[in-house]
Amino acid sequence: MTTRTPEETVTAAEPLRALLWDAMLAGDEYAAADVLFAALDDGLSAEEALLDVIGPVQAEVGLGWAAGRLSVVQEHAATAMNDRIIAALAHRSPPPGEGRGRIAVACVEGEWHALPARLLAETLRLRGWRVDFLGAQAPTPHLIAHLHQTGPDLVALSSSVPTRLPTAHAAITACQAAG
Repeated sequence: MTTRTPEETVTAAEPLRALLWDAMLAGDEYAAADVLFAALDDGLSAEEALLDVIGPVQAEVGLGWAAGRLSVVQEHAATAMNDRIIAALAHRSPPPGEGRGRIAVACVEGEWHALPARLLAETLRLRGWRVDFLGAQAPTPHLIAHLHQTGPDLVALSSSVPTRLPTAHAAITACQAAG
C-alpha cells in the first residue's frame, strides 16, 4: 500500500473518477480499464482503486439512475463494466494468504445489487483474507450449507434497501445457529 494521506488520496482519485465516469458513459470498458490500470502502474494501490475510484463512481451511477439521468440499461452496463474491471484488478493482485482467516461474503435473498459486496470481498482479499464471494441473491439454506462445508471465520451479508432487513435478520439468525 502507498503511504498517502487521506487528503492526497482524495485529490489523486478525483481525476480518475472523472475519467472512469466518462468512459462508462461512453460505454467504453477498455478505456475504463486503461484508466485504472495506468493509475495502478503509477502507484495507486489496488485498495484505493476499489474504494476511492470504483466505489464512488458506482455510487454516482446509482444516483444517476435514481434521478432519471441514466436509464436502467446504462446503469446495468456501467455496473457490469465495474464488475469486470474489479475481476481483472483482482487477478493483477497477489493471491491471498491464509493469515487473517476465511470469510464468506454474500448478498441476502432478494438482493441483486452485488457490487458493494464485491468491493468488500476484494478489499478483504487484498488485506489478506481468504474470501468466498457468493454473489447476489444467496438463498439462506444454500448459504448455511456453504458455511457447514467451508467453516469460515466470519460471514458478511449485504442488503441495500430497508425492505430486505427482515430477510437479512433471518439469514443472520441462521448463520448464528450454524455456529
